[in-house]
Amino acid sequence: MDIDLRSIAIRGVFSAGRAARLGIDGTTLRQLVKAGQCHPLHRGWYTPYRPKNAREHFRLRTIALLNEYGDVAVASHGSAVVLLGLPTEAVDFGTAHLMWTTPDTRFEAFSRVRIHERLACEALPMQIETVHPAVACLQVGLGDPRSLMVAADAALRAETITPEQLVEAGQLLRGQRGLSRARAVIRWCDARHESAGESVTAFVLKLLGYALEPQFATGLRGPGGGLLRSDFLILGTTVLVEFDGLTKYQARDEEEAQRLLFAEKLREDALRDAGYEVVRLTWADLQNPELVRAKIEAAIARTLGRAS
Repeated sequence: MDIDLRSIAIRGVFSAGRAARLGIDGTTLRQLVKAGQCHPLHRGWYTPYRPKNAREHFRLRTIALLNEYGDVAVASHGSAVVLLGLPTEAVDFGTAHLMWTTPDTRFEAFSRVRIHERLACEALPMQIETVHPAVACLQVGLGDPRSLMVAADAALRAETITPEQLVEAGQLLRGQRGLSRARAVIRWCDARHESAGESVTAFVLKLLGYALEPQFATGLRGPGGGLLRSDFLILGTTVLVEFDGLTKYQARDEEEAQRLLFAEKLREDALRDAGYEVVRLTWADLQNPELVRAKIEAAIARTLGRAS
């Protein structure tokens, strides 16, 4: 079938109704789906592009829903976070969330879609397609506080929200299940957390009771002459914590990978020679807070042993 569906898509999506008006009937559309030339998003909505992952499918599905509802709804919760381009952690991509733009419209739920009653105020107005970013961050935090911290840290870095707006969003959502837990995390959000991995690292360390200084300047210079910084210092100690994400060591070839690893070794040697202990944490470590505690406490014990 020589039909270029990309020509009828708007922002990557099209409706069955639009396809029909252009001569593509339901039978043909089903054949195109079977042939892998288009992909269902929501009842009556499709994309001509193969979504590369669940997040991309969720983003396109949200756009389709916004097209279906027009200006009477905006994206909220995880749908808003994804549409805003913020990072996600523990966000459910199975259920899309919208919010009515008009007051006195009741909550509706159907077919993996939730449409919430309007929540906005002068300090946190709705955007063109989403709730206010601070509201979206708090909303995903209702399900899992890590989601709040990852999204809010990125929004704070981008200066699209302020700490005060996060507090205001907590007031706006009062009475909702999970809010107490989410509001407790607001004070942990920090623009100095430079990645989702650092945000989750900070969340776990704070949960374990450690006080931190993010992006700690050691005052030392590395082998290349640059100032050495660490993701975190455990306050009251000389223990540094580094989050090891895969992207930190992704290289174009084996030679570059070896060079990066060697440079990292020289950096750690310089830190240890200056009396610091370095604890490296991976995504797998962060799934086991007690293992993280054991690693931190072992490093603290080593520093005390050296001091004595």
